[in-house]
Amino acid sequence: MGRAIACVFLGLLSACEGPPEPIDAAIDVDAGSDAGPPCVPPVDDPFACEDRTPDPSCAAHWVVGVTGRIVTSAGEPVENGRAQLCVRVAPDETLVCLLPPRTDANGEFAIVLPEELRCVNRAAMRAIAPARPLATTYCPIDFVVGNEPIVDLGAAYVLHPVVAATVPPVGDEIAQRDVTFADGLVLTLAPVDLPSVAEYEGLSGAPVSVSATECFSRGSTFDGAYAFNPEAEVVAGAAVSIPNEAGLAPGAIVDLFVLGGLETRLIDGSSVEEGVLAAFGPATVTADGARIVSDADTRLPYLSWLVWRAR
Repeated sequence: MGRAIACVFLGLLSACEGPPEPIDAAIDVDAGSDAGPPCVPPVDDPFACEDRTPDPSCAAHWVVGVTGRIVTSAGEPVENGRAQLCVRVAPDETLVCLLPPRTDANGEFAIVLPEELRCVNRAAMRAIAPARPLATTYCPIDFVVGNEPIVDLGAAYVLHPVVAATVPPVGDEIAQRDVTFADGLVLTLAPVDLPSVAEYEGLSGAPVSVSATECFSRGSTFDGAYAFNPEAEVVAGAAVSIPNEAGLAPGAIVDLFVLGGLETRLIDGSSVEEGVLAAFGPATVTADGARIVSDADTRLPYLSWLVWRAR
């Protein structure tokens, strides 16, 4: 999605990383009103004050709130992680990403949707652990017809550890160079293509089991997967060279996919929804069978998850 959408404020909603901007508001109270004090939900039931009655005009999914959990790949709860819900609101597909709440000591979170956002066509969850060496992940949310208005997301979202890459000195910021990641994956890019020098110098990543792609692979199978940190756009894209750990045959053609995140666009400008895998070009196994190398016009446009499979 575009930046104009990503950082639009709707009440206390925002897809931006930082805290919401201050909101000054005056509430006029009618001295003659017999309305009681505002409802304050107890800590153990954040939805206690919410009317769960579906709007009869909603032809999509009526969602009052969601609950879930974030853990590491070792099964440890991620405390102070962020769970950001992005919804496409019916009927006009308006995209809104809510300000992400923090997870508690058990990695659990609860999100209450404002009334104007409760008629939902589809949604995706972004799970992140700021300032920790864990890769951000995205998963589409599967709503079912007649679902309860409070949706338990089920299996925990899993964040995988990443390792600092070998990053050449910045030097000429517009000059492309090879950045080598754990397990030998190489991206060829220029520092100027990332949002900041700090993000270039902080590049990290790690190979991930293809079974870990289950929440967004939608039943598809892959030969390999890799997760990056920080999540970031690569303006001119990055050439990719991957160790051929799957033992694909020399000359085999491999399709490369990127996982959609906030503001993800392919090099041709087409957008990729959050939690959706998009093919961005082919790669070829080298003659010696050692590596999978992206074709000349194939460029990784975004650092989230990279997955691949042979044709």
